[in-house]
Amino acid sequence: MALSVQTNNAAMTALKHLNSNSQAMDKSLERLSSGFRVNNAADDASGYAVSSKLDAQTQRLKAASLNATQAQAMTKMADAGVNEIQNMVVRLETLATQAASANNAGELGKLDAERIKLESAIDKIAGSTKYNGVSLLDGTSGATATLGAAVTGVNATAQVAGAAAGAVTIATLANGANIDITLTNATGTAQTVTVAVPAAGATSDVSFSDIGLTLTVDSNLVTGGAGSFTVTAGATSSFQVGADNDVNNRVSLDLSNSYTTTGLGIAGDLTTQANAQTYIDTAKAALDTLVNQRADLGATQNQISFIQANLATSIEQTTASVSSIRDADMAAEMAEFTKNQILTQASTSMLAQANQAAQNVMTLFR
Repeated sequence: MALSVQTNNAAMTALKHLNSNSQAMDKSLERLSSGFRVNNAADDASGYAVSSKLDAQTQRLKAASLNATQAQAMTKMADAGVNEIQNMVVRLETLATQAASANNAGELGKLDAERIKLESAIDKIAGSTKYNGVSLLDGTSGATATLGAAVTGVNATAQVAGAAAGAVTIATLANGANIDITLTNATGTAQTVTVAVPAAGATSDVSFSDIGLTLTVDSNLVTGGAGSFTVTAGATSSFQVGADNDVNNRVSLDLSNSYTTTGLGIAGDLTTQANAQTYIDTAKAALDTLVNQRADLGATQNQISFIQANLATSIEQTTASVSSIRDADMAAEMAEFTKNQILTQASTSMLAQANQAAQNVMTLFR
């Protein structure tokens, strides 16, 4: 082999291996410090793509699991309210049965007084049972109110809380510095609220509790306005309990059933024996309706429970799949790091030796 000072092939070879070993050691350090085998797409292009999709799916499944948990809480709250209403309907049956017998003719007033209080309590529970602002038992869940013929200064939509489906007319009339707004629903119930016109750029919520609507008005509110709302009845609620956008990843719950006395068809009194006899059939029919609707509610609870269990398994498996692709084998990486560290030290030493070898040329000049 010729002696040369212009090109040190041995040093170049040693430097090449030193760079390669240093890069391998740096990669091992990155994996050991992060705990991931795949830290960027260059580490494993296909593995990175697959694990990224699986990771995104896992996050969607976790969100779906949270939805299912909240849906279960919603159905349990609804069921608890229905349970109390059912107990009161059974009590109404008992009162009617007592009142229908001649031996209780002198107690009809007391029996009917309890009937009145029970019916009032049923309506209160049906109207007040809500989950995160959503009415569960009065049949208005999912209901909407849309303003047809516009009234200047009134928003096109209104908040619904117990409004019966159908047309609601709206009229405005001057009242000094204020404006009277009158709503009249399809059954003829009317309510007037006096409203102070909001300042420019501001809005004000106006509650019509008798009608079941809340309007939002702004500074453009004018007198002499007229129009109508179309109130759409509540519809089936849909819960997203899966990672994808299709019917197999959703569960429907019918919250449009009304458990009010009107919704259950409870009417009449216990003031006479004949009325009490009629009331027995009314209460029995109401109980049949309630029990059938509650059975559907219970079936939905069971359905969601099974879905929750399946979601937990899916999350577990997708997380494990991502781990098998991305996570580093720490023992193997430590062994690889140790090897690369030794090779780096050795190649550094050999580079020094290769650089020293060129000094042998100087002996020719002695």
